Amino acid sequence: VSAVSALVAEHAPEPERLVDLCCGVGLFAGALGHPSRSVVGIERGASSVADARHNLADLDARIVKVAMERWRPSPADVVVADPARAGLGAAVVESIAATGAGLCALVSCDPGSLGRDARLLVEAGYDHVGSTVIDLFGHSSHIEVVSGFVRRR
Repeated sequence: VSAVSALVAEHAPEPERLVDLCCGVGLFAGALGHPSRSVVGIERGASSVADARHNLADLDARIVKVAMERWRPSPADVVVADPARAGLGAAVVESIAATGAGLCALVSCDPGSLGRDARLLVEAGYDHVGSTVIDLFGHSSHIEVVSGFVRRR
């Protein structure tokens, strides 16, 4: 959460509209949300949607139960995406770009899908501004990588 928060603070310090893609129970939206911000959470799991609605009840949050591949983008300043191991893929990256977001914070648990999605984001008009590797699972080969992508001007 702190790595994503740092990206937002540096590259989009006062976002009015936030999309939390693959939001789960609302971890990132809860950390980045503010009563004056519009928050849209996209999540396919019914129990996670219910939990996110409960967890984000104090925010102007709309949680939509839909697979990320079927998500219809709306204007946003920041998109935070925390997809499963398979990553985002081309269609979802196109949807992220369609939001007009100035910042995409991508949380990835698979180096292969991260590489592909990073290339797709660059091709869609974003520049990579850095990555932070986080070892959440000590004594294993699993890592999380938080990467920032800023829309080219």
